[in-house]
Amino acid sequence: MANIQSSPDSRITDAIQFWRLVNDSDSMNRSEALNDIRFAAGDQWPVEIQNSRNLEARPCLTINKIDAYVRQVTNQQRMTRPRIKVHPVNNDADYKIAQIIEGITRHIEVNSNADTAYDTAFDYAVRMGWGYWRVNTRYVREDSFDQEIYIDTIDNPFTVYFDPNSVLPDGSDAERVLVTTLMDKHRFRQEYPGANDGASFTQRSTGDDTASWVTKEDIRLAEYFYVKRVKTKLLQLSNGQTVYADTPDLDQRLLASGVQVVGTRESYRKRVHWCKMTAMEVLEEAVLPGRWIPIVPCYGAMVIIDDKRKKYGLVRFAKDPQRMYNFWRTSMTESVALAPKAKWLLAEGQDEGHEQEWALANQKSYPILRYKQKDTEGNPAPTPTRLQPEAPPVGIMESAAAISADLQMVIGIMDPNQLPSGNISGKALAGQQNQVDLSNFHFYDNLSRSIRHTGKIILDLIPKIYDTERVVRIIGADGTPDMVTLNHPVQTAEGIMKVLNDVTVGEYDVVMDTGPAFQTKRQQAVEAMMPLMAKEEIDRKRTRLNSSHT
Repeated sequence: MANIQSSPDSRITDAIQFWRLVNDSDSMNRSEALNDIRFAAGDQWPVEIQNSRNLEARPCLTINKIDAYVRQVTNQQRMTRPRIKVHPVNNDADYKIAQIIEGITRHIEVNSNADTAYDTAFDYAVRMGWGYWRVNTRYVREDSFDQEIYIDTIDNPFTVYFDPNSVLPDGSDAERVLVTTLMDKHRFRQEYPGANDGASFTQRSTGDDTASWVTKEDIRLAEYFYVKRVKTKLLQLSNGQTVYADTPDLDQRLLASGVQVVGTRESYRKRVHWCKMTAMEVLEEAVLPGRWIPIVPCYGAMVIIDDKRKKYGLVRFAKDPQRMYNFWRTSMTESVALAPKAKWLLAEGQDEGHEQEWALANQKSYPILRYKQKDTEGNPAPTPTRLQPEAPPVGIMESAAAISADLQMVIGIMDPNQLPSGNISGKALAGQQNQVDLSNFHFYDNLSRSIRHTGKIILDLIPKIYDTERVVRIIGADGTPDMVTLNHPVQTAEGIMKVLNDVTVGEYDVVMDTGPAFQTKRQQAVEAMMPLMAKEEIDRKRTRLNSSHT
């Protein structure tokens, strides 16, 4: 990446305009999503009601049932993670190479802790409607020229400004993406010595959004991804391959290989550009090797209303039942707390000499309570009796139970205590669980689409990153690691040079493998075979017994 220190150019203007565009077009989604996150974290009482009750010293209880339902959906995803599988799709591709590429993909996921990136984005998608992760490339060491592919976590989805014109569920059609972060100016000067830290930056007019890019202590950095399409001609070669007409040294390469051009058509070359900038200057820039912007969204639910996309998660429509549940539980607790304690009914003078014991009878557990059998006038008095307080209002308890059922219906996850019980088969139990899972399966399915797009980005990068001879680790479907030499040239017995494990040729595609993992499938197979083996053993014993009788 080249370091650049120049005056602001058109890319900075485009980035800031794009930032404003996303802020304007997606402001409602962002505002509602932020409220969803706060609500799921326990901030569930309206501010005015909470302040009023605090002034009156009245309780505001929060029984957060939503977080438990969210964790039920996210933890179920962790138990059955979608997995990337690679298939060959043309004559130049090979099944063995597809298995190697698939093993490299698993190595990339393990090496970069991709499960953390997936889980973080999926958790945000369930809670508020969307999350992100990114595909990155970095050098393996400070003293190496070899690069590795990484899947990195984006722990704050509000820092990503995604193309509002993107309509595909995996975000593969995005043309522009902006990722921003605030950096302390002291750290900024250390990482970019000589760069403009905004000391001379002034707000041009009241309400100018660019002023939020520079504050007294911080400066906003932005990574701007944008796609450029350059018109060119696509050439069809006699060996079946295609090449762009503006490829460097194309004539010499065709002459040396003896290949001829058999067809042409108008096309375009797509390039993904990246630059890191402030509001004053571009700090770094590069042309990325892949065909897609390496920021992958994971969506929850989405609906189009008046040509605007409304994105939401599990929390959005569960907030009202949760608020009502909190209110009724608070009212019931308040009613019980304010109810008078159980009192003792006794005649005047019966507590003579034991006044302290009777005064604290509702606070301390005395083994005995002494009393006089006569009142102050000397007449016989009955045994003291306790007056039971009024029970909590039945209506409050019934309302809380009904609202809890409403909350379950809105979320689509039923209480196991309300499911049919008794002596039912395992198949029926599995059917009940499957019915519960289907109500929120769209979250898992959207995650699978996003991981599939991630696999396609990795497939596109592997021939460009792993283009030299090198030894890499691959991981099998059962988790077993192995070492493979990529792009290894060897000479056959006929004297022909051949490249083994060449991942730079051929075309491959991604197919998602969902459901139980390899170990779970093996355990299920064992459990399914055990009854058959037991039956076979019983049949053998029966056959031997019949033979002995004969």
